[in-house]
Amino acid sequence: MKKLNIYFSILIFFILNCTPTTTVKKYTEEELLERRKEAEKYYSIGAEYYKQGEWEKALENFNTALSYDSNYYEVYIAIGNTYRKLREATKAEEYFLKALKIDNKNSKGYEALGDLYLSLSNLNKAESLYIKGIMLDTTNVELYLGLAEIYVKTNQDKKTDSLYCLLISRYPDRSDIFYKYGDFLTKRKRFKEAKSMFEKCLARYSEELSLREKYADVLFELNEYDKALNEYNYLLSRNPNNVAIILKIGDVYLKQKKYKNAFQMFNKAVSLAPNDPMPHIHLADYYQQIGNYSKAEEELKKALAISPNLDVAFVVAGDIKKRRAEEAQKNKQLKDAYYLYKEAINNYNKIKEESPYFEYAKNEIKRIKIIMDKIKEELWFQGIKIEE
Repeated sequence: MKKLNIYFSILIFFILNCTPTTTVKKYTEEELLERRKEAEKYYSIGAEYYKQGEWEKALENFNTALSYDSNYYEVYIAIGNTYRKLREATKAEEYFLKALKIDNKNSKGYEALGDLYLSLSNLNKAESLYIKGIMLDTTNVELYLGLAEIYVKTNQDKKTDSLYCLLISRYPDRSDIFYKYGDFLTKRKRFKEAKSMFEKCLARYSEELSLREKYADVLFELNEYDKALNEYNYLLSRNPNNVAIILKIGDVYLKQKKYKNAFQMFNKAVSLAPNDPMPHIHLADYYQQIGNYSKAEEELKKALAISPNLDVAFVVAGDIKKRRAEEAQKNKQLKDAYYLYKEAINNYNKIKEESPYFEYAKNEIKRIKIIMDKIKEELWFQGIKIEE
C-alpha cells in the first residue's frame, strides 16, 4: 500500500510539472492604445452592420473588437443587443451580465438587462434593474421610460402619471416622452386629458408629425370630426401617399355619413397598397354600414387572402354576422338570427388572447350567448327545434 501511495505521488508530481504554463502577454501603454484603436475600428464596423440588420456580420466584428480589448464595455452591450435581435435571450443575458462585471457603475448595463427582462415579461427583475440604474444615473431617461412601461403593464396608473409628469417637466425637449404619455392616456380612454396634453405639446412642436397624428386620433375619439379631418389633411399634405392617413380620413367621412367620400378614400388606399389587407378591411366596414353585407364579406375574403390570420378581419366578420342577426331578429326570423349569431361567435372565437380585440370579442360572445338562449327559448315555445 505504501508503494502504491508513493507511485501515485510521483505520478501527480510529473503531471503537475509537465502541464504547460500559459503566459499572459503584457503590453506597453503604446501597444494598449493601438489595440484599443483597432477595437474601436471593429466596433464601429459592427455598429454599421447592426444598423443594416446584418446581425451575423455585426457579431463577427464585435467579437474581433473584443479580441483586441476584452474590457471594452460598449461591445458587450452591443453583442447582447445583437443576440436580442436574433431572439437568443440567454446569450443576450450572458453578455449584459459580463458588461456589468466590467463596470457595475455604468447605467447602460442596467438599462440593457432591464429591457431584456421587460421583453421576457420578467417585470420584477426588470424593475429592480431600472431602479438600480436610476440610483447610479438620474439623467438616463431610458431607465425611467422602462420603469413607466412596467407601471403601464401592471396597471399602476398613478405611478405612470407621476413618472411621465416628472419626465415632461425635466425633459421638455424630448417629444417622444409626450408621444408615449399621450399613447398611454389614449389607450386608457382618457381622451380629454390626452387632448389637453397634445395641444400644449404641439404649441411647441408643431412639426412633429407623429404627435400631430396622435392628436388627430384623440379628436376622432372625442367625435370632433371636423378638427380631426383638418389634422389628417395637413398630415396628408406632407405625405400624399400615406395609406394609414388616407384610411383615417375615410373613417372620418364614414362617421360623418359622407359615404361617397369615404368610398373614394378607401379605394385610393387599395390602389396605393394592393398587397395591404387594411384597405379591404375598411371597405368591408364601409359596405357593412351601408347594408351591403355580401360586398363586405367579399372584401374580408380579399383581406384574409393577403393575411390569413388577421384578427381585425375576424372582428369585422363577427360584426357583420351579428348585424345581420340583429336584422333577422327584428324581422322575427328567429331561426336565421340564431344561426347568424352562432357564426358571429365562431368568428370572434378566432381572435387570440394577445390581440387588442380579444376583450371586445369576449364581451360580444358573452352578450350574444344570452340573446341566443332567449331566441332558443322562444322557438321552443313555438315548437321549433334548433339543430346545434
